[in-house]
Amino acid sequence: MDLPETSPQHWGREYWRWVGFWVQFVLLGALALLGLVIAGDGVPGDDTAGLLLAGATVALAFMRLRLWFDGGPAGWMAFLFVETPRGLLVVVPLFAVIALAGLFMGAGASGSLQTAGIGLFIASGAVIFFSLKRVFDKLDTHD
Repeated sequence: MDLPETSPQHWGREYWRWVGFWVQFVLLGALALLGLVIAGDGVPGDDTAGLLLAGATVALAFMRLRLWFDGGPAGWMAFLFVETPRGLLVVVPLFAVIALAGLFMGAGASGSLQTAGIGLFIASGAVIFFSLKRVFDKLDTHD
């Protein structure tokens, strides 16, 4: 008789959870390196966009690692998006301003800086949308 803790399925699930945890840091490291490569292109505006990408991904990796050491939730949804209406009062105006800044940054530039501005607009819109969805989903489950 197989015990649950020694069964192959148990070890496979734990293995994939462990791999999934470290894959996020590999991807964030790759994004940081991509940012440094973009910053070294020598094209005007690329240095700023590349360094911001590298800095943001390194900061995000450290925040994820700190959350893991503190025993917080492992999922990205709980990490990135708010769950309360009070949190929406901060997130929606803040990311709306960031989205507009991305549009203005991309409007006056060309090349990768324009792409970075459009990407900032899309990412900010996604944060607003998914935060709204998460808050209203939480409110629906409490009814």
